[in-house]
Amino acid sequence: MVHPAAIHPLTPGSPAYSALKVGAIGSVVALRFVLTRRNRGGREEEAAPQPPPERQRSPHPVSKKKTKKRRRGG
Repeated sequence: MVHPAAIHPLTPGSPAYSALKVGAIGSVVALRFVLTRRNRGGREEEAAPQPPPERQRSPHPVSKKKTKKRRRGG
């Protein structure tokens, strides 16, 4: 009896079939990896956490009379 892989090279069980299948699966995995890294890299640059702006301390509270006096200059 002749092995089925001897008749056609892409019959399951032949070395050529297994090489092509491994290559196809590997290329799909590699493509997914590349696309994931590309998308993740773009998001990190855009959505990088910005440090919050430094808050200035509010000045010491001053009464309304003193504020008016300072504005008038006297």
